[in-house]
Amino acid sequence: RLPPSPRQTQRRRHLAAPNDMLIGFDATPLEVRYRSGVSRYASELLSALIARNDGRRYALLSSRALNGHPPAGIYDYNRIHFPNRSFWMQLVLPLELRRMGPQLCHFTNMIAPVFAPCPFVLTIHDLTLLLHPHTQPAKSLIGVRPMVAPAVRKAAAIIAVSHSVKQDIVNTLDIAEDRVHVVYEAASPRYRVIDNEIALERVRQTYQLHEPFILFVGTVEPRKNLLRLLEAFAQLRRAGRTEQLIMVGQLGWKYHAIVQQIERLNQHNAGLARAIRLMGYVSDADLPILYNLASVVALPSLYEGFGLPILESMACGTPVLTSNTSSMAELSAGAALLVDPHDTEGIANGLLRVLTDIALRESLRQAGLARAVEFSWARAAAETIDVYQQVLNPLA
Repeated sequence: RLPPSPRQTQRRRHLAAPNDMLIGFDATPLEVRYRSGVSRYASELLSALIARNDGRRYALLSSRALNGHPPAGIYDYNRIHFPNRSFWMQLVLPLELRRMGPQLCHFTNMIAPVFAPCPFVLTIHDLTLLLHPHTQPAKSLIGVRPMVAPAVRKAAAIIAVSHSVKQDIVNTLDIAEDRVHVVYEAASPRYRVIDNEIALERVRQTYQLHEPFILFVGTVEPRKNLLRLLEAFAQLRRAGRTEQLIMVGQLGWKYHAIVQQIERLNQHNAGLARAIRLMGYVSDADLPILYNLASVVALPSLYEGFGLPILESMACGTPVLTSNTSSMAELSAGAALLVDPHDTEGIANGLLRVLTDIALRESLRQAGLARAVEFSWARAAAETIDVYQQVLNPLA
């Protein structure tokens, strides 16, 4: 191990106070153009950490420029572009960290440099790559999957975003339970009940939402169980329901199978394709309004590490139907209608219940609103700081 540089020595002297320290924060999820679950986690958590204004400084670690402006209050971040993120993380970043001299790093998406020169905390959002590899593209299986176990072994502490993920980590990777800390995510404050009719009407007209609709939010990919959701929706239409199915999110791996399923269903029910709309990515300004306009949010995924759309929907006062597996049942805690994600008819019946049972809808609405307020990014930041402190002061 190389001796510290003069710059490192000077910085460490300057950062001697317990609450005046430099933390390297993995901002690679913020490089993408369209932000989904992991990107939202990194963005919201970083903002909440900075908002504490507790003397800790955050240097953003990224292999290329961030999409959009970096948040105010950061110490520094790398603007050099490296075309290969894995090469940067494993070979370039350790040298950069040695130059910067942070006391701690936080890697926010399950992989980290094996030869990091400082202790690090590792966030794991799910173990889809290990538990459900058939739902993942080959490039992730080849390029990312082999790096998960080494990163977990090297980490000074691991953050899991749910107890379900913690158990997956402990059972699958043979990790001691006391090394894994559960820190829940939260819905952003912009997800709330909106009764501004001008704003609601603007979104209705922008997206041509003239009929009641079922809303799905998430990447269009196999793990989201969309083939069964589409078949369940087709059953509702055959039974005479007139709702549309609005699907919001980026087109992901194997999305073509979803499009082909819509075409097949349309052959048996003329006009069904016009009732199913793949909207793609929707802006942060419009998405909370879409939640408010929806009759029900459907997230019958096969597996989720957290399921942020569940909380976002609840915070907007919209009933939720989701799966009775993995983190979704844990997150819902009785405030959503749970179904077996492998039971297409059960999904259809559940949607029909929420659409037609007024008492059930109101019960889910009230329970969801109460459940959503139990989560906040301020709380997530405080609990994350607790993990940092345990790493830096294990005997305290």
